Amino acid sequence: MAQSDLLKLAQRGDPGAIALLLNRKLQPRGVTAKVVFKDNCLKILLTSTRPLEQQAFIQFLEQQVASLDINNLESVKVYSQQTGAVSPAWTQDFIPTSVATLNSSNTTTQNLRLSSLTRPPAQSSPSPAPKSSTASKPSSAIVKYNKPNPSNPIGFWQALRSFQIKTIFPYRDVLSRDLYRNYTVRLLLFLGVFPLVINLFAEQATLAQTAWLLGIYYASIWGVVLYNLIRPPQFSWSNTLKCTLFTTFIGIPTLLLFQRVPPFNTLYDAVNGGLVARTVGFVFGVGLLEEICKALPVYLLLLRPGKLNDPQTSAFYGAMSGLGFAIAEGAAYSLRYAFGLSRGEIGLGSYVAANTIRFVSLPLFHAILAGIVGYFMGLAAINPSRQNAILLIGMTIAIVLHGLYNTFAGGILGPFIIGFTILLFVSYLRRSKQMVDEMQQAEREHFK
Repeated sequence: MAQSDLLKLAQRGDPGAIALLLNRKLQPRGVTAKVVFKDNCLKILLTSTRPLEQQAFIQFLEQQVASLDINNLESVKVYSQQTGAVSPAWTQDFIPTSVATLNSSNTTTQNLRLSSLTRPPAQSSPSPAPKSSTASKPSSAIVKYNKPNPSNPIGFWQALRSFQIKTIFPYRDVLSRDLYRNYTVRLLLFLGVFPLVINLFAEQATLAQTAWLLGIYYASIWGVVLYNLIRPPQFSWSNTLKCTLFTTFIGIPTLLLFQRVPPFNTLYDAVNGGLVARTVGFVFGVGLLEEICKALPVYLLLLRPGKLNDPQTSAFYGAMSGLGFAIAEGAAYSLRYAFGLSRGEIGLGSYVAANTIRFVSLPLFHAILAGIVGYFMGLAAINPSRQNAILLIGMTIAIVLHGLYNTFAGGILGPFIIGFTILLFVSYLRRSKQMVDEMQQAEREHFK
């Protein structure tokens, strides 16, 4: 029966419906309620294998009965009885909140009417109000109870048998489809189980295959985090996969090709020189090629065809392209570190730290840098009259930050640059509406 239909029956005073609604709340606590509704009085028998704390359960029942809003209900009487006992451990009456409030309101109204109709004599002092016989007792509750017998405590095995298996081990809920429709549940299962699945295949898989699977796992985590940070208005799985796979299987082979041709081969060799040469090589060689590689799918598949309408969406697809790059790069470097460990070139501690950085920190850095470029592509789509200038600004920011990190990665400036880049990206997202308004205004002024 639907919840709304059940509630309507309870409001009409149906004892079966009232008992069912109460037991939904009570049975998880190991308590069962039986209900009788007669002569506008609701009688509730609470049965449990343990003594029940009177005040707590009375307060609980007052709230539940008030929420049911039962018609013509004037009073409630509660009995608490342990399983197997002959008589209740305690009983208590109370008046429902709605009835008590109504009575109080009627009394106040009558007093106001009387005071308006009668006036005391001018020279006589007001006589004291007569004392009510019930003045010292609360009008909403009459308490009767018998103290639980402390000499007869519940036994251990009896206490164990008092629990219901479906309450303490809800296996039916675990197998229900509704549970797996929840996004958070699916995410928890993936994050918790996927590494264990990788471990099952690790003995049969090659080192490269294992590294790729781990790269996908960590990139997926950052993908979820970035999606919840950016909240792209025009998200689609199709575009997400296109950008990720394009970079992984087309962009990176193109990058490796350009690394071997002038002037990029000279710039890549410069990273082994002094500080100035390293900075130039990392900025104009490594940073330039890698950021172009990550920007290509967003530019070719989305910006050029006119599919971008806002910077947040393009920032997200840029970040996904960056994660695709990080998966391939992380797998390649993981193999390099493993071979270095086997040859004794690096220690075990350095191997663990380097692998963690490649699979955790640097994928986020690559995604953020590509997200910045994607953000400016979205701005360029809004302001096409200045499109090339906007693209140049976005690319320059990402390339310089990338090159500076590579230059100073081994020192304290490395973490600082990554932290600054993350905060810069978040600042762009927070200023997104303002930037969009400025770009739209600039475009309108261009055509005046």
